[in-house]
Amino acid sequence: MKATSLKDALNVLDPEHSLRTDEELRDYFIARPMSPLEELCILLKETAGPQKILFTGHRGSGKSTELAKLAQGLRDQFLPIQYSIKDRLNLYDLTYVDVILSLGLELSRTATERAIQVKPEVLEHVLEFTKEISKEVGVDVKSQAEVGTELNLYVVKLGSKLGTEDVTRTVVREKVSHRLTDLLESIDFLAREVLRVSGRRVLLIVEDLDKADLKTARELFYEHATALLEPAVSIIYTFPTALRHDNDFMQVRTNFPTCFVLPNLKTTLEDGTRDEAGAGKLREILTRRVDEALFHPDALERLVEFSSGIPRELVALAGLACLQARVSNQPRIELEAVEQAADSRRREYQVLLSSEQIGLLRKVQSSKRVENDEPYRALLHNLSVLEYRNRTVWYDVHPVIKPLLSEGA
Repeated sequence: MKATSLKDALNVLDPEHSLRTDEELRDYFIARPMSPLEELCILLKETAGPQKILFTGHRGSGKSTELAKLAQGLRDQFLPIQYSIKDRLNLYDLTYVDVILSLGLELSRTATERAIQVKPEVLEHVLEFTKEISKEVGVDVKSQAEVGTELNLYVVKLGSKLGTEDVTRTVVREKVSHRLTDLLESIDFLAREVLRVSGRRVLLIVEDLDKADLKTARELFYEHATALLEPAVSIIYTFPTALRHDNDFMQVRTNFPTCFVLPNLKTTLEDGTRDEAGAGKLREILTRRVDEALFHPDALERLVEFSSGIPRELVALAGLACLQARVSNQPRIELEAVEQAADSRRREYQVLLSSEQIGLLRKVQSSKRVENDEPYRALLHNLSVLEYRNRTVWYDVHPVIKPLLSEGA
């Protein structure tokens, strides 16, 4: 529902909330230029074998929303299972074993919660594996009348401990790594049963792997790519855009030949001229959520400019400006509130960025290019440098940061 007051707008402008439900997608989804959604949909629908796909773009660029829209459009042929890895596991303590186990747990949870009538012997096979792993870390449940209910309880309890307990993760990794073949077999069994019962193939969508630190992401996708490719189901893994600017990325592409990029929206072109189409899309993202009358026209345009073309940045800045307006007892968001929100965001970067990084940012602002090395990858990862696409790829500094690049900043 569109917010018609600033109080309502504070709840609607939540940058942590991705569009998930059919109602949210209907009310708020904006079709984007250069989105790879149609290509993804055709690839998955028209290929017989399981696909392993990397999906990348800057953090906050709207990948989760695009993937939710994709899942919605595939329900006739697939059972899409979309989940955030950071909601299940610790992003700062993550291995390939954890990721593969999460695939199995999510598939088991979905099959049982949606009451898909899987053969009892298949559920028993998965349950025995899950129980054996669970007992190693003290997870147990009272025996249930139905194997599906018992399996679901084990999955939920084990998943909870994996996300919060370091010791549990260590013990489970050791146990699972020795029985990885059994885990993969369980995933295969369940996926084939889902297809037999429902006529739909399994599609697992693993979100937020792009938010892992670069060292962890490199270990997952460079060193253990083979393991991530093993499950006999279609999988979409989100992938950090910064690691596309690494020489080793060509090795990743050897293992994952299918990689789709969600480009940022643009407010300007490489030569600095206005991109009204991109600005219009960003404006619509806000006005779908909040009545346009709650923005001074200049404030709305300034939010679009400051957003850098990243929907999450746009919504976050608008939320901060809305809060400032409420503090000042304003009936709408004025330009001053937007400037205050941008100042707050700029101070975060001012603390974060070193003098050497400021120097690199000046070079990017001038050349619209980045070098293929670690210092530039770090700037891409923390969103101070952003990638844009026309027929060519170019780069620019986050608009909020640009005042820091002046002499003496």
